[in-house]
Amino acid sequence: MPLPDIIATMPATQKIVIIADTHIGDRSDQLEPSLFEAIRAEAPDQIFHAGDVCKPEVIEQLETIAPTAAVQGNRDWFLGYKLPKEIKFTINGLKIVLAHGHFSIWHWFWNYVYLFLTRKMHDHIFFQKKLARCYPDVDVIVYGHLHFPYDEMMDGKRFLNPGVCYPEWRNNFRPAYLVLTVFPDGSYTTGMRITSPDRQKNV
Repeated sequence: MPLPDIIATMPATQKIVIIADTHIGDRSDQLEPSLFEAIRAEAPDQIFHAGDVCKPEVIEQLETIAPTAAVQGNRDWFLGYKLPKEIKFTINGLKIVLAHGHFSIWHWFWNYVYLFLTRKMHDHIFFQKKLARCYPDVDVIVYGHLHFPYDEMMDGKRFLNPGVCYPEWRNNFRPAYLVLTVFPDGSYTTGMRITSPDRQKNV
């Protein structure tokens, strides 16, 4: 095999930016400019959006930076925005699933019934345990929905949730994103990046 062909088939480091819950046209007017510019500065190989996109223009905007994969969130479903429920990837041998984390509209509905009856919300551990059961064969589970950021190991899997990606109280009005870097040997690193919007507003 000629040397250029060998090089072309060798694994390469992949840098992936992860966002979720942008809610554009639903709870926010636009993709936060400071967030967009920070993502552009990362020069990622791919962008993962973990649902509640709400407008296809968001993906079109992100595609100007890098190829973008997105899944359907509960608000996307309500708004009739059709996207895959989940996407699975294998990057340098690392198995990753991208999902919103609400499981289905019925699960979303019963979570609110539970909240009404008990005055308690399911915590992120509840959602992550359920995600782990849904995806037993993956190494990394990327999800959204909860609007709080998480980056932790549980049940032998890495769970990555960037939190809500427009300025609001759950992110102290500073949207964040995650960077997942997958190396050629399948090892990886993660990091949270917090932005500083020029203007702050309560949504």
